[in-house]
Amino acid sequence: MLSGLFLAGCGSGTPEGSGQKVNQAPAGVTETSGSDESEKTPAVIKPVSSANDKSPAGGSAEGDDAAEKTPRSVVDFPMPDLTLLSDAAFQRNAKMGRLVAKRRCILCHKIEGRGAILQPPLVQVSMRRLKRMLDYDEYLEELQGSDPDRFTAGQKTFDAIRQEQDVLKSMRLWLKGYLKQPTFDNSQAKMPLQVLIPAEIEQLACYVIQLAVEGYQKGETPLED
Repeated sequence: MLSGLFLAGCGSGTPEGSGQKVNQAPAGVTETSGSDESEKTPAVIKPVSSANDKSPAGGSAEGDDAAEKTPRSVVDFPMPDLTLLSDAAFQRNAKMGRLVAKRRCILCHKIEGRGAILQPPLVQVSMRRLKRMLDYDEYLEELQGSDPDRFTAGQKTFDAIRQEQDVLKSMRLWLKGYLKQPTFDNSQAKMPLQVLIPAEIEQLACYVIQLAVEGYQKGETPLED
């Protein structure tokens, strides 16, 4: 259902730029969270077992057990402020959005390993969209020059996104625009127009944000452009 999610949806390329929003990893967070991009490397220390650490029986003393418990290395990504994820209303919406996605998005995307394969897994396109939000200001400058009519039609939403300094909140604004009209900022977006009530749009937007962050935290690979 979110086929083509994030600018070109699932598969359509979108210009990337350098006009990034300011991102700050929250205190106490070690970068280990989650559609087709990155710059800075989070502070991730991957344990390395020494070849000299052998047990009396000739095996690895601690290396084998540690390797089994160590999560996959996170994809290089400057994780933004994650404060929004702890908001109670956001969490409720994300929980409901997961159920909506399993009814609608699963028709085109895999979700939690189940669903169609018409488009890439939803976690991958969600991660790509989060990454693209870092350069969205520059994309809008290009859109204004290449497709002025489309830019003018969506300017109210675009202005709100530009003014929002919180990356996750700006992504939520983008998702609301996209879920209402998939081609609002990209004529090549692949997702068909969806019939969603406002509550479902809010819920899906929160779920996709949560999915993207969790994808990066778990070391999933975002969809490439």
